[in-house]
Amino acid sequence: MAREIVKNLKFKKSPGKFDPDKFADQLNEAYLNLKRPDGFMQKKTFSPSTVGYGYGNCPRYWYMAFNGAEFKDDNDAQAVANMQYGTEAHARLQKLISTFPEYRAEEVEILNEYPPIRGFADLVMDYGVNVIGEIKTAKQEVWDQRHVTMSSSPNHMLQLLMYMHIKEFDEGFFIYENKNTQEILVIPVYMTERNKGIIKNLFLWLQEVYDNYKDGGLPMRPFIKTSSSCKYCPLKKSCWAKTADLGNVQIEAYEVPQV
Repeated sequence: MAREIVKNLKFKKSPGKFDPDKFADQLNEAYLNLKRPDGFMQKKTFSPSTVGYGYGNCPRYWYMAFNGAEFKDDNDAQAVANMQYGTEAHARLQKLISTFPEYRAEEVEILNEYPPIRGFADLVMDYGVNVIGEIKTAKQEVWDQRHVTMSSSPNHMLQLLMYMHIKEFDEGFFIYENKNTQEILVIPVYMTERNKGIIKNLFLWLQEVYDNYKDGGLPMRPFIKTSSSCKYCPLKKSCWAKTADLGNVQIEAYEVPQV
């Protein structure tokens, strides 16, 4: 069920010409208009921001995406608003950090040939060695968890480690901004032996999935329809259609390691 972006519409009938219910509907629709249009799309590369979370762990999703499929964005207005906030926070912090003497670049394109990967790192800094930084925003309870553990979420860690591995950087960091207070956490990340092992296993899975797309058949569904991994998948409608092929290839979903 879609969440309403305006939460306080419990008015009695408004005596004036301003209609708060109509205005709320307009806000909701305006946010929904910011979504990427639904339609056919064909992926060419794995996205580091998608791998490691929800449908990004599904071999069937990537097979269908690489072959081309009808994508449908089921995000509601509140989800779109959250993404907009994150985009604006990125731009604000990138502009601020660009004044540092150690600043080198932002939105650096990261490319890998095999498995094919394309992403954009938020920051590159020079502290005697090149360091990649990723900017994230978090609501209070998530930020508190990051503060206590001084670690990122697993999917964010995979994204940064992929960038570090492809660019051959040994150091990176996260900036987590609290959406409520604008407080900031800085969490350093190093390419330890454990992290090298995580990336090695991830790339082996990505290679298996990509090789199957090139030479194999449709993977079977690794999740049930009501799973959280399927809930916001843009290919859910196509994947779970009554006429959809069940698949004939067994590839396990990627199991995200704890960080």
